[in-house]
Amino acid sequence: MSIRWIRNVVVDGEESTLEIQLGYKTIGDRCYIRLGNELEEYFAPISFIRSDIVQEGIALLQGKLLNNTVTTPEGHVYDWQ
Repeated sequence: MSIRWIRNVVVDGEESTLEIQLGYKTIGDRCYIRLGNELEEYFAPISFIRSDIVQEGIALLQGKLLNNTVTTPEGHVYDWQ
């Protein structure tokens, strides 16, 4: 059973979704990030602790969005914490 971390955001003026999957059968297997409708990008987490995997996924998403403006649907700067 997978666990997903999902957030609705606006990237450069377009609605999108940030997603991190924490495992498929166990929390640390088959983890991936996804931005909007893009294909999943799988990663091997360095830890099997939920909060560590989420932080690793967030860092990967931030790297993908480094040159983009990310806000909440209400227009506020997105707080990655």
